[in-house]
Amino acid sequence: MGALALAGASAIRLTLQFALLPLLARLVGPAEYGLVALAMPFILLANVLADGGLGYALGRQREASRELESTVFWLTAAIGAALALFCCAAALPMGAILHQPRLPLLIMVLSPILLMNGLTGVSNGRIIREGRFAVFAVGDLLSTAAGAAAAVTAALHGWGAWSLVAQQLVLWTTKVIWVTSNSGAVIGFSWRFAEARPLLAFGLSTTGAILADFVSRNLDSLIVGAVMGVSSLGFYAMAYQIVRVPDMLISGPLYLYIFTAMSRTAGDARRSAALAVSALRLGSAVLAPLFCGLALTADLAVPLVLGPKWLGAITPLQLLSGAGFFFCLCSIMATTAMGLGRSRLQLSMSLVLAFTTIVAVALSVGLGLGAVSGALAAGMGAVSLLYIRRLARELTLSSRVLIAAFTPATVGVSMMTAAVLVARGEFAGPSTLGAFAVAVAAGAVAYLAVITGFRRSLLQDLSAFARAQSDAAEPGVVAVKSSLASVV
Repeated sequence: MGALALAGASAIRLTLQFALLPLLARLVGPAEYGLVALAMPFILLANVLADGGLGYALGRQREASRELESTVFWLTAAIGAALALFCCAAALPMGAILHQPRLPLLIMVLSPILLMNGLTGVSNGRIIREGRFAVFAVGDLLSTAAGAAAAVTAALHGWGAWSLVAQQLVLWTTKVIWVTSNSGAVIGFSWRFAEARPLLAFGLSTTGAILADFVSRNLDSLIVGAVMGVSSLGFYAMAYQIVRVPDMLISGPLYLYIFTAMSRTAGDARRSAALAVSALRLGSAVLAPLFCGLALTADLAVPLVLGPKWLGAITPLQLLSGAGFFFCLCSIMATTAMGLGRSRLQLSMSLVLAFTTIVAVALSVGLGLGAVSGALAAGMGAVSLLYIRRLARELTLSSRVLIAAFTPATVGVSMMTAAVLVARGEFAGPSTLGAFAVAVAAGAVAYLAVITGFRRSLLQDLSAFARAQSDAAEPGVVAVKSSLASVV
């Protein structure tokens, strides 16, 4: 129920964000949007390190003493504060390197987010350990609403890029207040580093994996912005943000559900392998039509939703939809590995993902946004196949067993694509809104018709996860890769 509450909250939150997107796109514009997109990777990169992975490690503990929680709190707070100061110190050199004189001040003003993230580490760990995911759900809604109100108010007053900065600061402030006040953690002045030391190994591996995942999702923006300028980055960043909508809507709760189920069956190899197959089947069946739909209707959706000045985002959106789907698949498999306690496997594969991203974008950035987006999609597809092979080896399965899990999604999106293309050919007309509505309806009906034929296996998958969730957690093996990472 907590995972369902989180999924529902994600739906409402992303509906609000998606409704806000056209307004901010028109008020802010591609250049200002691109400038903030150039600043955020520095903050988000440091944010990955803000709690040293100790929040996740603490969440895996079956029990945690007040002294341990206090030690972790002061440690993560110190890490967050140090990273905030480091970002402020590095802001001027980065602005000079990227030839953006307005960039340093943006980075400095955004740097308090790092301290705020460090302050929530213990609270997140306690909420995860106790399975009170509804707290995250409500916090997501409150922080998103507060951030949206701040962004719109600032944009209407002509703040430009600063309206997006205000959105992030208000969002994180609200999140910290809500999570901290509802976690039940009582922080004292205890400092027992020896008690926290065993958490560091897991925390460092987790941080390394998340850092590599961050690089794979954000370094491309820095490369595009540095080579092609902030206007081109604005188109690319907008397309990438839209592609992330299905990821944030579905994947956060889905990852949470998969992680907790896998962690509770980690001692049963046969059951873990079956759940891994179920995770890929369910995940692909849910995510494939969303990304396929984005690719098929991007040329209709962009002018309709964002306006004519954002037409440059159409091609990146179409191609990045494929990259977005493969990113989600890799995250599902990485979450499965983490649930099994294979943090080193997650780390190694995340490093491969990051390396592939850097190489694909760096080699194609001189050829235009379309080439960058296409190269990234192809690279992520190749990495997904490697993920499947490594996970199959870990589970002592044939790779073909995991690949077969994609059958419902593959058949469904094939029929969906055919239905959308036919509908657009038959009902093309002067109304963009009408053409978009017909295409979406035709695709949805076709996909649901196919998926209904696989309902038995999908329901069995859901049942298997429900049974795993109801199991008593094994000592020392609990909790989850928090969906807050994706929110960030």
